[in-house]
Order: sequence, then C-alpha cells, then structure tokens
Amino acid sequence: LKTASDVEALYYCTLNRLEEIMEFARRMGYTRLGIAFCVGFKEEAALLGKILSEEFEVYSACCKVSSMKKADVDATLRPWVAEVSCNPVEQARRLNEAGSQFNIVLGLCVGHDSLFYRHSKAPVTTFVVKDRVLGHNPVAVLYSQYLRKNLKKRPEERLK
Repeated sequence: LKTASDVEALYYCTLNRLEEIMEFARRMGYTRLGIAFCVGFKEEAALLGKILSEEFEVYSACCKVSSMKKADVDATLRPWVAEVSCNPVEQARRLNEAGSQFNIVLGLCVGHDSLFYRHSKAPVTTFVVKDRVLGHNPVAVLYSQYLRKNLKKRPEERLK
C-alpha cells in the first residue's frame, strides 16, 4: 500500500499509466514482469514487451495459449466469432511457471480477466481494458447520455 501511495503522491498527474506501472515495479523491486494479453492486442503486446524489456525480464502469454473449442465448454457459437475460447487459467499458469513477480493485463475479455486475476500467483494490474465498442475506453459510457440510455436496455433488446 505504501509503495502505491508513494507513486501516486510523488507523480500525481505527471506519469501516464505505463510509467506508473514501471515506477511501481521498480519501487517494489520486481525484475520479472508478465504480460497476459488478448490476441487482438498482439501488436500492442509486442511493443509493450519491447519497452518493458529495456529494464525488466518480460514474459508473455497470449489468450489463445492452450485454447479450447467453444463447443467443448458449451459456449454460444456465432458464425462471425472464432470458435476457439481463450484460456486465462493457462495464461496465469504459464506466467506463474515463468516466475513473474508482477503481471500486466492487456485487453482480456470480461470474465477472462477475472479468471486470470484469480489464478495468478503474482499481483496483477491492468494496462488496457477491452471495450470493442468504445475504443477500449469504457469510462466513456459515463460521459455520454446517449450511451447511458442504452444501459437501461438488456443487450438482446438493442438487437431488435
């Protein structure tokens, strides 16, 4: 708690989120960082890994590692969505096995991120939250009355 509070107090409104993550990791003495990323963010994950690897030992795990067929987990299938499900538990296992001391989530789906947090032995922070509709900026829904009005409707009602 002290380290997080120190980083916030010392660098309030001066560091972006990536800089805060790096400063927090430095102050905690972490040298081995993990990146759990969505395949849709593979380019961003590569760039993040390159930046972090200038100072840290970096390990990454793509969401499709040891993926499963959606039919095998009785998931809804849609023709325009891949029939392969992510495996956040395996992502966590791989980063645990690599000995990561601090993990960074990059765009995992809702639910998949929760499973990753639960199974990671190392502390986890989120760098990017996936929101395909709002350009990965989910807080935008709170700033727009037009978007907020849809919150009162169930998703299936919006498809009509």
